[in-house]
Amino acid sequence: VDEELVDVLLTPLLTPGASDVVFDTLSYSAGPLPEQQLQELSEPSFPSSVPVWVSYGTADPWTPGARVEKLKNIDVVEKVVALDGIGH
Repeated sequence: VDEELVDVLLTPLLTPGASDVVFDTLSYSAGPLPEQQLQELSEPSFPSSVPVWVSYGTADPWTPGARVEKLKNIDVVEKVVALDGIGH
């Protein structure tokens, strides 16, 4: 670690409004999670005839496959498809 690296990492964080961006990113306030969206589709206001298929890449470092597979437990999810070797 040297002064240049510290400057490259720290300078953007000192920009006005940067703390709001960091907070939004860490708190998921940029939007609902897939689980939340799918639960909304399960509410009576949506037609039950609308099936949902979910796909994910098995090589995706950001979205754990086990988490995606749990979406099968939501009523509207008809199928979960793992795409072998595909990333994010």
